[in-house]
Amino acid sequence: GSDVQQTVAADVFLFYSQTFAENEKAVKAVDAIIDQFNEPGGWSQCFESIYAIEANIPQELDLYVPSAQEELYNWVNGPNRQFEAAFRIIQSGEWGNYDGFYLMEGDSIPIKNHWLDVVLSEVETKRPFAIMGAKYNGDKWNNFYEQIPLSLINHINGNAVYNTSHPLLERLVGQLEVEAPCPYNSIPYDYRMSQMVTEGELGIVPELAPKIMLNEEGENITLSDNTEMFAKWWDMYGHEQPFKETPAIHNYAATNIIPRHLGPEYIIHGAKLYAPWDPTRTEITLVVSEWFNDRSTHLLENLDEKDHPFSQVVIMLPADVEAHEDYNEKSVVPTKSQHRQAPDYMDLCEAEVTTEWFMWTNSYHKVAKHVDLMFVPGKYDPVVAYTPTTYTFCLKFPYCKETINLAQRFNPGHDKVVQDFDMLYHTESRNAFCKEWKNRFGMEGEDLYKSRKRRRKGRIVGPRGPTGTSYTAYVMREGLDSMYKFTDRSLYGARDPFVKVFAREEKLDGMPEEERYLMDIGYGNSTDCDCTAIELKDDCDNSFMNCTWQEGFEKCRPPERINSTIPYCGFTESPTAAPTLMDIYNDTESPTIAPTTLPPVSTKWFDTLFKSRERTLDLSRQGYPGREDETDFYQLEEASEDF
Repeated sequence: GSDVQQTVAADVFLFYSQTFAENEKAVKAVDAIIDQFNEPGGWSQCFESIYAIEANIPQELDLYVPSAQEELYNWVNGPNRQFEAAFRIIQSGEWGNYDGFYLMEGDSIPIKNHWLDVVLSEVETKRPFAIMGAKYNGDKWNNFYEQIPLSLINHINGNAVYNTSHPLLERLVGQLEVEAPCPYNSIPYDYRMSQMVTEGELGIVPELAPKIMLNEEGENITLSDNTEMFAKWWDMYGHEQPFKETPAIHNYAATNIIPRHLGPEYIIHGAKLYAPWDPTRTEITLVVSEWFNDRSTHLLENLDEKDHPFSQVVIMLPADVEAHEDYNEKSVVPTKSQHRQAPDYMDLCEAEVTTEWFMWTNSYHKVAKHVDLMFVPGKYDPVVAYTPTTYTFCLKFPYCKETINLAQRFNPGHDKVVQDFDMLYHTESRNAFCKEWKNRFGMEGEDLYKSRKRRRKGRIVGPRGPTGTSYTAYVMREGLDSMYKFTDRSLYGARDPFVKVFAREEKLDGMPEEERYLMDIGYGNSTDCDCTAIELKDDCDNSFMNCTWQEGFEKCRPPERINSTIPYCGFTESPTAAPTLMDIYNDTESPTIAPTTLPPVSTKWFDTLFKSRERTLDLSRQGYPGREDETDFYQLEEASEDF
């Protein structure tokens, strides 16, 4: 890499989306960076020159409003126009004789020395190419991977190296410019270029949001048929693999990670990097709810081969089930049993825990291969994933809606759903929460729904005991949420600390005998077709499902699908959390309280995939304002050598 650095000159361009003359804040930010560049020992050791350029996008058109992507055709107009401007400015030769540039957004972070040398070496090694960068390298898509459009899976993220001399890229950028006033402008430029190439190679025409396909009169817009043109482009340039990946850059697209997940990359984009669990600072107990079939032995017998944080295990048993005398022979982790003095749904409050923190699961699960607990660096606050209380993710499900209703009795307006088995409970705070919960609802929850109007068949679809969501509401009301870092799992994903292995048994155990017989007959159509359940690389690589192994995350994910409407694996219904009687007359079943990954919304696959910040832009601002509150620069590193 160093030899390439000696023969190639690289400059830095600070690229502002609007006009410097109209934003004093942007001018001050650029001046500060340039001053730092020129300091002794500064950036000038790696780059020859630094320039500040502007795209001159009017403020009212400099839009980035992810929450409006279903209805506003130009929700991403700012980044789209800024990319086109970057391409044309560098291509023009006005600032120098460049053949390409590396577009490096502010959330792209070099994590190793000599990153620029490595990128330049990759340019030399990988050429010819139109674009060189990274596809999505995270794991938050895994649970619905086979349903995602091929063009999204294979798209090179916008933080990439662009060869301005490549004729295919010239055609793609020209098409972006042509499409600026039409519905295709609702697709981010990097994804849209992938759609063009996929349409040319495979003939797959992308679908757009229905509202965006309506004109001002509410009539459907007819788009031009470009498949033949894109196919010609692919015939001309497809043989040289114009979109190339480089291991030097990894795209995590707002994925929460810890250092274990990093691999050979020198630059990471969009990662939320947290600290891993530190056994010298935190002891954590695992509470396991058990019933009559001794299934917790499976969890204990496999515990020692897992990467987990648990220093103790407590098995919650029914009062009339004899405890094992050999628990401690099944794992090196000290294990004790506790016989219930209350119903099973009270285990969260009844478990006798002596460590500062604990987690909870049940015997239908096993511990995941890696329990990747995350903590805020320095402060060491645990990171907990929540689901936003929206209609799509929660309120359309009766069980989830009732869970929120109960949580709001502790904290009116509470809007975060935390799965019971995702939460890292602070024992002292749990004790205070449970004391209040029992005072409100009775020692065994007998008053939980006392004030509520009964629903049909005399049954309410909701939790019978305390939940992680109500605990979270209590913690936030008391101002104790400062001990946590809550992150939106619809944006940043979440990893299951526990994996369900007895889903069928969980359903059957909770049914009367006659219903169990009928359900057992129906289980003939069930399948174990699930790449994400495979834990070993060899098993993943040799799977009949053509699964793909993710090295950094040590996970197995489904393969990409050309026809995303026909998955390899069928979907299973969500079992209940504990073996309690089911109401077969309800129109929906209670969602599991076990940690699961949220399903994508309808067929709008990019509904949340492009949100790079929490609360990116408040739509309460009138008229979908531009990015005037952000000093948003692209850093463009140019190389003066042909690609």
